[in-house]
Amino acid sequence: MRCSSSTTNAVQEVNRAFTKAMGIPVTASFASSGTLAKQIASGAPAGVFLSANVKWADYLDKGGHLVKGSRLDLLANRLVLVAPDDSPLGSVQISRQTDPLKLLGGGWLAMGDPRHVPAGSYAKQALTSLGWWPKVEKRLALAASVRVALMMVERGEAALGIVYATDARISQKVKVVGKFPADTHDPIVYPAALVAGQAAPAARRYLEFIQTPQARKIFASFGFEAAPGK
Repeated sequence: MRCSSSTTNAVQEVNRAFTKAMGIPVTASFASSGTLAKQIASGAPAGVFLSANVKWADYLDKGGHLVKGSRLDLLANRLVLVAPDDSPLGSVQISRQTDPLKLLGGGWLAMGDPRHVPAGSYAKQALTSLGWWPKVEKRLALAASVRVALMMVERGEAALGIVYATDARISQKVKVVGKFPADTHDPIVYPAALVAGQAAPAARRYLEFIQTPQARKIFASFGFEAAPGK
């Protein structure tokens, strides 16, 4: 299976539960959703695709790379602003009136590359909606995945970072200083689907398993919410 990097810790735990329950080992690859989608479109092996946004699931759907009728919205997430744990910055009210450059204090703002990282795409939407984008564009440190952006903040290479709430939750080296209003970006939804031509019975059983109360409880323990309507 191929999964968004933001699901790494949760999916690894779910995979252990699946293997224990079904006796079927799982091999998972984690990267940005765009990278994974392009790999699948090029023929890379994958039974299940779990994306961090609908864009890349749509991309594969339109290309005929997903099994028709198998796609479902599994999870939801939120976008937050994080700083190194030892940063003097306190709670931040994120609004159009807030000066992002003052918050950065000459430092960098880490975020996923919006061209292929869903978290980066959501971040750009939020920054644009708030009127921050023109101000911070030259202070951006664009990362290959949301986890790389998180690591840059953890290491103090960036003064601030925009990541998912679930990423901030698993890190002991950053703190959440602000939450982006939900209306500043598209809903953060994680679709899952079987990959066409590679959906073996084990993959179908896995897709069923990640919808069970047991799997949902694991996802919730890592901060994920159920997708709207679930």
